[in-house]
Amino acid sequence: MSMLLTRRLARSLWRTKLRLSAVILMISVGVFAGISFGSYANSAASLYDNIYADNDEGINLPDAWVENPSGTWNGTTVDSLCQAIEEQWPDPSLPLDVCEPRLKLSGLMFHTDGDEEKLVDAMWHGIDEGEVDRVWIPDHECCSGTLAVADDEIVIDEHAASEMGIGLGDAVTLGAGHGTMNYTVVGIGYHSNHLYFAQEGVLLPAESGTFVTGYLSDGGLERLANLTAGSANLLLLDIEGTPEYDLQSTDDIEGEQLSEIIDAVSKIVMANDDAYSRVYDRSGVQSVEFLRADAEGAQKSYPIITGMIVIVASITIFLSLQRLIQSQAREIAILRTLGISSSSIMPGYVIAPIAIGLIGCVIGTVLGVTMGAPAMVKMYEEIIGIPAIGYHVEASLIIQNCGIAMVIALLSGIRPAWQASRMQPLEILRGKHEVRLSSRRIQRITSRLPTTVGLTIRSSIRKPIRLVFTFVAVGLSMLLFGSMMLMMGSMEDIMTGSLEDQKWDAMVNVPFGGEGNVIEWAEENNAEHETMLVFPGNAQGDSRMFLAYGLDRVSTENDAMIRLNLKEGSLPVASATTTQVLVDEGTMVFLDWEVGDTQTIMFGPAWLDVEITGVTQGEVVRTLYFHRADLTTVVGLEATTVLIQLPNGVELDDDIGGMSIGIVQKKDMEKSFDTLMKQQQQFFNAILGLGVIIAIAVLFNTLLMNLAERDSELATLRVLGAPIRRIGMMMLGEHFAIGLIGGVLACVFTVIATQYLISAMVQWAFYFSVQVDLMGAILLIGVIVTISVALAPFGMWRVGRMNLVEKVKDLSQ
Repeated sequence: MSMLLTRRLARSLWRTKLRLSAVILMISVGVFAGISFGSYANSAASLYDNIYADNDEGINLPDAWVENPSGTWNGTTVDSLCQAIEEQWPDPSLPLDVCEPRLKLSGLMFHTDGDEEKLVDAMWHGIDEGEVDRVWIPDHECCSGTLAVADDEIVIDEHAASEMGIGLGDAVTLGAGHGTMNYTVVGIGYHSNHLYFAQEGVLLPAESGTFVTGYLSDGGLERLANLTAGSANLLLLDIEGTPEYDLQSTDDIEGEQLSEIIDAVSKIVMANDDAYSRVYDRSGVQSVEFLRADAEGAQKSYPIITGMIVIVASITIFLSLQRLIQSQAREIAILRTLGISSSSIMPGYVIAPIAIGLIGCVIGTVLGVTMGAPAMVKMYEEIIGIPAIGYHVEASLIIQNCGIAMVIALLSGIRPAWQASRMQPLEILRGKHEVRLSSRRIQRITSRLPTTVGLTIRSSIRKPIRLVFTFVAVGLSMLLFGSMMLMMGSMEDIMTGSLEDQKWDAMVNVPFGGEGNVIEWAEENNAEHETMLVFPGNAQGDSRMFLAYGLDRVSTENDAMIRLNLKEGSLPVASATTTQVLVDEGTMVFLDWEVGDTQTIMFGPAWLDVEITGVTQGEVVRTLYFHRADLTTVVGLEATTVLIQLPNGVELDDDIGGMSIGIVQKKDMEKSFDTLMKQQQQFFNAILGLGVIIAIAVLFNTLLMNLAERDSELATLRVLGAPIRRIGMMMLGEHFAIGLIGGVLACVFTVIATQYLISAMVQWAFYFSVQVDLMGAILLIGVIVTISVALAPFGMWRVGRMNLVEKVKDLSQ
């Protein structure tokens, strides 16, 4: 008997092909999105593990770095520091394997593009033994050549080489603040510090032709920078094995042993050298940490996106089965009077959502494995610029996503199945389940309104539970579309807003003490200028690094060279008894600071108590703002950068290139953001397209069920002489109200979902908050209202074709 009833249910479902297809489509989209996003996340994580590995295929990423950010050590100092670290190594259970010196300097490449010579910001690495943090030249069509050995050889990073048309055997002209020299390109490859190809302290990927990195021999870079043999500003410490380290995305202590080693090494370096230095683990390397955070964010966010889609699908399954049961109520009641037990009726309504979920999972899996996952990985390769070697879709990912979809589909069908099995034949056959009367209070209130308006209100709220479900389903229908639109808008506001508000055209990085020459150049060319000091620091008791900016003018005015967006508090006062600072919103959140607090800031061995006077908004990376004179007092440097606003007709030339160690131009950063958005536009459009499809499917399904439940009522109105035009106005008004209220709910759901999604993505290395835009909210509500109102003519057409005799006969029975 159960099998017979299940077949009858299947035939009933098949008669609603459009509604059934919409539900299957949403489950398929959920599984498709989960597999696509999951493959992206898993591929990213496994890719970096393979690259960083200590084997013939990997680069042997160091476990700790000792950096001298304020200068370079000579060869004698380097040898003594490594010897002291080896002799006083604090933890025998994690023995030191290698202490390798490394030289890393900012500079420029003088690149000729056609007839035009461009100054390209650069970072040069001088590599000695190369036992750790090796240059990665994979066996792939992207890369070729050998490592630089001679003093006039260089390996160019593939990101720059492919965009600038540089190949093996080409001659390139380099600078590092002490004139220029020519080098021969002997290899094309990658380096761990630049797998995410962006300038230091800049989140946006570098625009094509605006940044280059090269890997020379140690002697080659010493010759370029006019340094003595053995000079270095980095010590790379490689520990046997791969010890855990503290992740910036959590407050947990994952690498307690390594943290203790870093503290001990810091004390050893301080005892053996007076220069300021800092010691950090892998989380302190911008590219390594950002890519780890990106992979982690993707792994956290893809279940949320999949969940959004599947939740919407579950609501639709629930409403569809509810409507199916109502349409079959008399048939179920007759079966019950014939002695069919509840246990025979219920299985069919449980099997239905399982079958729907299974079909959706199969379609979603096929599309995800064959189309979605490869497209996501290809997009990742285009954005990051490295080959996704070893990519594959894991079976566990497919099982996980299909399992989630099946469980939610099953849960959404349990309640309707239980209702079907508990139906009382006498109530059904008397028609009590169809007839609902409005309360006398509602009748009194609506009696004062125009007839059509009053009838519309009474008709709509006669079944309040159905109406609530309609509002919720309409609101959830735009969840994915609205969340992606809001997140994109928030990111764009932060990225572009902070740049558009700035007055500077170029950031000229200078050698320590070399700002005078750049200022002289600016004055000769009638360019406005301002010095700036940028220095890394950390909060006392917290190893996570931030950038301290020392500005000549800390201001929110439009004419400021760097205009700050003050969210809370007041601007700091220079030379206060306790140094006053501004702190970005993300740092305040992660460190749990408050305006008015006094905190201790560490700059290597130096420390400084600061008073927080305000919070800034719009910084993606962690930032503190000082008056430059206050920061100079503690770090002992005057300036690291000169900000220049170029007059019309004045361009940066070779003269300023020769006296600088790197130049960042605002127009290049703006192009970088435009390029990034274009690269991701296809991805965002696909997500938005899926959101619109889901929204239309849910709205159509929900509103169609809303009409179908009132067939008898509408038929009665027509028999009583109500014209189609008047009934159409009722539908139009009701659909407008449903769209308006559902749109407001959609805005609320969207903000909540976006905040939850962003909270899973943001961390110390990357922070932004939801920026609610009134125009975006109006657009979202307008889309829902438009779709709702557009479905009103379909309802009128349906009423016009209604068999009035049969409907009234059903009601009279």
